[in-house]
Amino acid sequence: MLIDVLVLPQLGKDRELVNKRIVVLDVLRATSTIVTALYNGATEVIPVQEYDEALNLVRSIGRNICLLGGERKGLKIEGFDLGNSPLEYTREQVDGKKIILCTTNGTKTIKTFRNGGEVLIGSYLNMERLVAYLIKDPQDTTLVCSGREGVLCLEDLACAGMIAQLVAGVVEAELTDAAQVAIFSAKQNSNESLVKFIGQTEHGRYLNSIGMGEDLNFCTTLNSAPIIPRFKEGRIINAS
Repeated sequence: MLIDVLVLPQLGKDRELVNKRIVVLDVLRATSTIVTALYNGATEVIPVQEYDEALNLVRSIGRNICLLGGERKGLKIEGFDLGNSPLEYTREQVDGKKIILCTTNGTKTIKTFRNGGEVLIGSYLNMERLVAYLIKDPQDTTLVCSGREGVLCLEDLACAGMIAQLVAGVVEAELTDAAQVAIFSAKQNSNESLVKFIGQTEHGRYLNSIGMGEDLNFCTTLNSAPIIPRFKEGRIINAS
């Protein structure tokens, strides 16, 4: 099993990743929000890149069965039902609903790798369940860090490293240099200091500055949502 890490999505442009297994990570906060929404009963999450695309979709699907979620610069888009904080995606809010989600980085990354043979959604929240799935079927896997507007995000890299380390600890795996760098990043913190570690990242500090500090605690809660979200044919469902 080969485990690779893309520290930014654009680095996959010249890689042969069609029909390969991909795991997309955007810890703060899109993939954490997607995992939370599905765990709390949303029927599917439809990732979109642009505001107009989201509005057109909600009109075609029907406002009564779907919710609009998304952010720009970390804050809820005006007129949307929800932002990009997983704390908003409670069972009371999302159970039985389709979610149309529009974010700056995470949803764009998911759609970029839509031609992967299997596109999974990862976070700290579903870490254990995801790792168990990868171990059970140990095929070559590329962990993709969404980053933030084209810049590396340490929280995504560390999450990729934790996944790579846990998988490689059980099955025979070849690690690329990028995967080994990610593992090194993951080792810089223990479970007990994960919130502090993520809070010191650029994006963590930014979320704190705009009043979203509670999201850091939520997004670093290990194994709180044991599901496997899979993206296929334009939508993400709970494939557990």
